[in-house]
Amino acid sequence: MKSVTFSEIVRVHQRPGYLRRIATWRQSLPWALTLLAGLPLLMLVLHLIDPGTPLPYIVVPALLGGVLPVCMLGPGRFEMQTRFDAHYMISTLDEAMAALGYRKTDANAESIRYYRPRPWLRRQEGAITVAVRPHALEVIGPVGSLRLLQHRIAR
Repeated sequence: MKSVTFSEIVRVHQRPGYLRRIATWRQSLPWALTLLAGLPLLMLVLHLIDPGTPLPYIVVPALLGGVLPVCMLGPGRFEMQTRFDAHYMISTLDEAMAALGYRKTDANAESIRYYRPRPWLRRQEGAITVAVRPHALEVIGPVGSLRLLQHRIAR
């Protein structure tokens, strides 16, 4: 898309970092169960492969890798700017969102809302909101989903 430019994805901080929730319990439960079962198993396997390796060399990278998905759950925003009317980009956005597994819920002249149907998410959790302006679309949602969306549209 030659006539479209993307801004960088910026994290949206509604509250100070120490007061902000990482995610709701329904979002955190699969992640927590995977960490509780998967990380000790991974550390055990790595220790059995090479028993001489000091445990901090196994434990610290495994814990850091397990915490990395938390960074992708936080809210962020970016803008798609164009020289033309932004309403012409909505069909491209719809196709990209459908390819990522999102469904459109609400749409009017000023905003569009998408959600991803997952058993552990309610509709508002992980939702992406798009504000339609004359020459730009402002997209707000989880940082990981926004990165995937940017790559999908930029193709």
